Amino acid sequence: MDPYIGIVVFELEANPMAAQPSFFREDFYIVYAGTQEEAYARVERIAKDQEIPKDPDSDESRAVTVRYIVDVAPTLYDNIHEDCDLYSRHFASLSDYKRFEMKLGGLDPLTGTRHPEP
Repeated sequence: MDPYIGIVVFELEANPMAAQPSFFREDFYIVYAGTQEEAYARVERIAKDQEIPKDPDSDESRAVTVRYIVDVAPTLYDNIHEDCDLYSRHFASLSDYKRFEMKLGGLDPLTGTRHPEP
């Protein structure tokens, strides 16, 4: 079995009275599988197991929902038990990435504040 990285985006429903009704979380998984299809199924199962349905009888209940399985790909190296690069992603706009990444000056969805750029 080979190691694969899975990236999943979840929506975390906020209080309906909040300024931003939802925010999002990106989770990274390592799964071991014999094929790409098996790896995808494993990532999907783990992610779905983390979903939390909204309780219709509670105003305090908040749903956690899988929005996207962004990628499931083999790790860059087979031996991930030593220091190594696990996964690479490419993007077209650094400014869009910085706006999204709160550690680079983007909005922190939990506090509504911006962190200074490093």
